[in-house]
Amino acid sequence: MKKLDLIEKYLSEELSANERSEFEQLQRSDADFAEEVLVAITINADFNVKQKMRWQGLLNEQVSVVKETPIRKLFLRRSISLVRGIAAVFILGLGLSLAWLIFSNPDARNLADEQLMEIYVAPKAFMGENANTDSNWKNAVSAYRNGQFSVAVAAIESSMDIGSEKLDEKYFYLGLSYLYEDVPNYEKAINHLAKSKELNSSSLYAPKAHWFMALAYLKQGKVKEAKTMLQLVINENTTNWKKAEATALLNKI
Repeated sequence: MKKLDLIEKYLSEELSANERSEFEQLQRSDADFAEEVLVAITINADFNVKQKMRWQGLLNEQVSVVKETPIRKLFLRRSISLVRGIAAVFILGLGLSLAWLIFSNPDARNLADEQLMEIYVAPKAFMGENANTDSNWKNAVSAYRNGQFSVAVAAIESSMDIGSEKLDEKYFYLGLSYLYEDVPNYEKAINHLAKSKELNSSSLYAPKAHWFMALAYLKQGKVKEAKTMLQLVINENTTNWKKAEATALLNKI
């Protein structure tokens, strides 16, 4: 297996037992490879820290908006019967709310948000990169790595207009970029991820496409479709990538 492929699978926690043995042997015997692994880990760690901070910032911003929203006050009416009516409705509503909290499943959208906090690793356009790679793809990788997902969308689409190389990979990252945008387009994310799998159902992106399609469906409130995708992650995944997470999600929704 190519060294860059080994590094990418290592970062994505997808190495098989044989591949891990090959990876560790290369680390011990090839100083250049060991250095490349260290650089890749540093870049990936820095990238994920930035993205977690970005998502946390967005969540904090929404909490601040909710706190600052003025609460509408109910003024007392002269009619005692009306006051009693309002109190009865309030108590009924409170009871129903408590019952919902006790007996309902966790909100599917929040479960998806928890998984989307960690941004999937950027495409391999660093270290030993093919000199013939088009500039649009390089720009897309750079934008994705820096969390500029709207820029990544435009750059990937321009790259796809120029050539047909690695279209399954480009559709995959195009779908992810739509999913990670500040204002996500879940429908486009699902369509592009599905296209990636359609182009190469045996590639390493196929089970990953299922996982991220499941998250996009959860964000849309489409639990049935999400369950179908999660089941595919479990049944059609030749590695253990996200199997445990998919099983846990299925048990919660």
